Amino acid sequence: MKFSILCEYLLVSQAEPYIEQYHNLDRPSGDRWQWQVYDRVEGAIVLHSLNIELPMAEIYRRISL
Repeated sequence: MKFSILCEYLLVSQAEPYIEQYHNLDRPSGDRWQWQVYDRVEGAIVLHSLNIELPMAEIYRRISL
């Protein structure tokens, strides 16, 4: 049986531009994590596991700021 290691997860606020990102730096053991906070709607979040950059404005486009 093959198991996958969690490599990244996000905690996303529904009310304001605030995202906490946890990214696994030490795959496959999963022992080291990097924590990053994004709280500016002008910025962008890098999703390392998908190799993409997502603008915060796109995530919060339906929220009145």
